[in-house]
Formats: sequence, structure tokens, C-alpha cells
Amino acid sequence: MKGSPLGGLIAVTEYIEKYKSKIDESATRSAFPEITDSETPIWRSSPSFFSMADKYVLSFMVLLIHLVFFGGEWLEAPEGEGQANFLISLLVWFVDYTGVLGFIIAMLFLTKVNHYANFSTSGGWTTSALLAVTFVPGIWKLMDIMEWLGGFIGTEFTSPLPEWNYAWFLPLGAASFALMTLASLAFQRSFKYAITDKRIHLRKSFLFFDTSVHGIAFQKIENVKADPTILGRIFGFGNVHILTGSGMGIQRESMGVSVAAAPEIKEVPTGVKKIFSLLFGMISKQRERNVMASDPADCLYGIRKPMDVYRLINELIDARVPSIGVPEDQ
Repeated sequence: MKGSPLGGLIAVTEYIEKYKSKIDESATRSAFPEITDSETPIWRSSPSFFSMADKYVLSFMVLLIHLVFFGGEWLEAPEGEGQANFLISLLVWFVDYTGVLGFIIAMLFLTKVNHYANFSTSGGWTTSALLAVTFVPGIWKLMDIMEWLGGFIGTEFTSPLPEWNYAWFLPLGAASFALMTLASLAFQRSFKYAITDKRIHLRKSFLFFDTSVHGIAFQKIENVKADPTILGRIFGFGNVHILTGSGMGIQRESMGVSVAAAPEIKEVPTGVKKIFSLLFGMISKQRERNVMASDPADCLYGIRKPMDVYRLINELIDARVPSIGVPEDQ
């Protein structure tokens, strides 16, 4: 160790100096106006591109379902025997004979599986987006049916959309994929992290209305945990959790499933209430897990080289141990 005038640090290692020498202090202070004049920026980062891989995969699956139904009008069942041919034939039959209804069923299945799995993509925003994508073709087709029925009952309803056909699955799929991918990119870039000689700063600014800023002083940190996933080990990213006495960074969940309580319905027959409760329970059922909190606003989420940052934080904590007779903030 060697002496250093860095903020309130008493001793700074070469490892800490290595990070400090690489950071653009003025740019960091501009991005984090909450950093005080008495702090010295040492490290700055944000979630890596691959940290949102699950969101990009979900976007691609939505596109794939659209493409399957886009080709449904022209697909033909393969000839010959075999499990592969049987499965393809079954898929062709399902797409060809169910149409928009089949698309809604497939998308609802994807939405439910994603929600039940309780992954990082299982939140309310993503589930709402998937449901919106699910019912667009259904509403479009319903308008065509209402216009067709209007000719028999004498109404003048005219659909504001062109006549529905399988070809519309292609542009709808491309639009859904583009919007979901752009939203994932915007979400990834809405988080910024910085480490100074006194605090860890976490900043969130998503679409200008969902914002938060949090600073964690080193003396309040009780433990630090890094947990790169298998994909993170391959691409070099992971999460670093900061555990404090208040419990920040910990998400207590139990194994099994949870079912939200169905809202009470008055003046409805008991049988209907039971059916409604059953359906509501199936929709709201979700797997629960014992995991560290993985909210990008509560940890250093998806950062590059998480083990190096883990070491940096621990060295900064150790460096704040004052020498005998020397005040820590001097």
C-alpha cells in the first residue's frame, strides 16, 4: 500500500490507482451530478449489451411466431413418415386451420410461460407488451367480421384497417420485434453506475419518467457478492450485489408458486365466482425463487468483469480502515 490524498482514504493500493488513472473524472461528474466535491471518482460503467440477452431472445421468439403464421397460408405438410415430419405436419395443420385464433393461443402460451418462469423478462411491462402484441391481429380480424355482419343488419360500420390476411403477420412481427428490441436497448442504457472513494452510486433514468438515484456509503456495506451466470462467464459480465444492514440487494422469495388473490365479485352466482377465481389463479400463478435481487436499480447489473469490480469494492472498503491516530476523513 502507499499513501494517497484520495478523498478520505488512508491507504490506496496499486489496484485502485489503476482504475482511477483510467476514468474520465469530468465526464463522470457530469453524468453523476450527485457526486460531491469531496469524492474522487474511481470507476464508472453500465449494463453490458449481453446482459439483456433474455429480452432480445424473447423479442426473437415473438418474431418467430409471427413468421410461422405468416407462412401458414403457403406451407404444405411434408410427405413421408418420421417424428420430424409428423411434428411439422401438425404445426402446418394448426397454423392453417386455426389462423388468428391459433396465433392468439400461441402468444398467450408464450406470455404465460414467460410470466410463470419469473425471469427478468417476467415483469408487468413485458407481460403487458406481449398481451398487446397478442390481441392486435384478433382485434383487426374482429373489425373485419363486424364490417361483414354490418352488411346483413344494415349498419354502416366500416373497418379503418385494410382487410386482414396472413400476409399482415410479417409487418406486425417485424414491428413487434423492432419495438421490443428498441425498448430493451433503452432499458439497458437507462442505468449507470459509479464508484468513488466514499460511495457506490446507482442511477436510473428510463424514458424520463422512471428515475432514481441511490448512493451507498462504504461504511454501511456489510457484504459484497458477485454472481456471474453461465452466459455471463462466456461473455464476461455479471451482477455485483451490495448488501447493507437495511437489506438492500436481498430479495426474499420462497420456492413453489404464488397465486394472487382474485378480486371479490358481488352479486354473481357462486358457480361463476368459482370459474372466475380458477381462471384468475391460472393467469396470476407464478414460480417463486430464493434469489439475490437482480433489479438493475438495486445492484451493479450486468457489468463487465464483475469479479474485478468485486475486488475493487473490497479493496476500497479495506482502504478506509484508518491508521492509528489519523482521522479517517482527513
